[in-house]
Amino acid sequence: MDILRFASLAKLLPLSNEQLVQIAPYASERIIPTGRRLLLDGPFAQELVLIAAGRGVVRCAGETVDHVGPGDVFGELGAARPPYDTASVIALTELQLVVFSARSIRSLRSAAPATVAALVAACAPEPVAGVAEQPAPALALVRSAA
Repeated sequence: MDILRFASLAKLLPLSNEQLVQIAPYASERIIPTGRRLLLDGPFAQELVLIAAGRGVVRCAGETVDHVGPGDVFGELGAARPPYDTASVIALTELQLVVFSARSIRSLRSAAPATVAALVAACAPEPVAGVAEQPAPALALVRSAA
């Protein structure tokens, strides 16, 4: 992935330039077209996904339960377990996703374990001020439902 584009992701601002250079080759970019439905869990269930651009709505049992957009992070490798295992995401606009596969994370961990720790920490849900240990609205990883 292009290092300049990668460095512009707000979630990754806490990482040093050296760490960004280390993790950029392990990231891939996926574009999800407007209107595409993404199913939570599935073939990509061992990944970490950052939304670089676009908006989506999370639906569970026919009800809207959340919205996702730039800066949101989800996936099995994320810091929080998914509360919406049976949900789907509908891309309201084109979604640009930055994806780290489990294999990429394992390779990076063997080469630079501190960098993986920094990546996971940067992608952790931010606590809400004044709320003690609130469960984060993280989502499971997605697969496209054509």
